[in-house]
Amino acid sequence: MAASEVVLEVLPQAPPREPAAALLPHLAVPKVLQYLYLASAWVACAGVATGTVARRALGDDSPVTYAFLKVSIGALVFPALLVLVVTLRLLRAMCAAGFGLSLRTVAREVQIHSRKMFGALTWKVLLDPAALVLLVSFLFFLLLGAGVLVLGGLLPVQESQRERIGSALFDTGVLGAMGMSCFVIIPSFALKLWRSK
Repeated sequence: MAASEVVLEVLPQAPPREPAAALLPHLAVPKVLQYLYLASAWVACAGVATGTVARRALGDDSPVTYAFLKVSIGALVFPALLVLVVTLRLLRAMCAAGFGLSLRTVAREVQIHSRKMFGALTWKVLLDPAALVLLVSFLFFLLLGAGVLVLGGLLPVQESQRERIGSALFDTGVLGAMGMSCFVIIPSFALKLWRSK
């Protein structure tokens, strides 16, 4: 038997692109900004709750109520700006990494995988205490919505009692939702952030 000769030809290759994960580390929001985000959300929720109590105690025309409203709106400016900046930086990094062309295929894959995982994940989420707290908070928002409907005259309530019942439902919903946010939801997120690496 004769030995055959094998010739290997090595073709030059383009340098490998950096993986998307390597492009995104500089994009991570430092923990300080995350804590500031949670703190400003807490101040906003506390401002809304104390503004509601002040409105019930001192009346609608009280300067204290107006001051708490301004504090809560001012506290929401920082989280809104932070979300906007992080979203824009993430989009810029995605475009730089080349996600623009494959976005449609990625969306299809996510849709297929999410259908498979939805059933099992639903029960895992519902067993998490934070998810249950969010559901209870959502019930308070529904109570708030019922108060708005009563105040607007869309639910059948006696005309003489409409304002009292509507404002009581509205204030109960606001206090419940903001109380859950201030004392359960935001502190649990801060604790999870503190425990993370």
